[in-house]
Amino acid sequence: MDGEFHFNKQEKKYLSAFPGMLVIFQVLDGMDRVILASDNMLDSMNLTYDELATYFINGFKPLIRYTPLKGETQYFAGKSVTQKRKRAVLRYVTYADVTNIYNKLHKLEEDSSGQDFVYKQILDAIPTGIFWKDIDRKFLGANKAFLDAYGFSSEDAIIGKTDEDMGWHPEPEHFKKVEEEVLSEKKTKTARTKNLIQGRERDIVALKSPLYDKDGNVSGIVGSFIDVTEVEDED
Repeated sequence: MDGEFHFNKQEKKYLSAFPGMLVIFQVLDGMDRVILASDNMLDSMNLTYDELATYFINGFKPLIRYTPLKGETQYFAGKSVTQKRKRAVLRYVTYADVTNIYNKLHKLEEDSSGQDFVYKQILDAIPTGIFWKDIDRKFLGANKAFLDAYGFSSEDAIIGKTDEDMGWHPEPEHFKKVEEEVLSEKKTKTARTKNLIQGRERDIVALKSPLYDKDGNVSGIVGSFIDVTEVEDED
């Protein structure tokens, strides 16, 4: 069994001073355990390191709904990248404060058109690329992180098209098979593959899940992806 990973003193100093909201987990025995958090993250949640570690006792949370004592509820959306360090597996998660967007959603909850507008703002605030497709695997939309990653100015560049139409997978059949399995098996699937992004071959990890309509029928796919090209394994 692998033991607990420890950063050296210099690494801990620089990571603690990271300007964003950063939490680092070690994936050990199937569970994510906090091993470091940036000072900015601790200050944002107004917690000590031990308190924050206790908050994440059940592992990594992609979306945090946090209510401090005698305080207002805060919302944080996280983006996760996994890295191997010798025999350890580490998960680096950066969070963005989306509290203001959620508060707007609450105020506009009686206005359906307002909800659509705010939902879009929430999606655009999440730093991970997110997309959704219909039952024929054609794009219905994507958030700002997805469009920015591919250099698209609007959703018009992808709506109504499949991945094969876009021509960005060197091995499109593998990706197509994963999506067809998501639809037929009604299960979340993960795919790691090469992808052409703005003319460069990138290594991405995509997570895809079935999208359901109000009657509980599968109506499409919702997914996200992370570019892991720069995450290098260390011996």
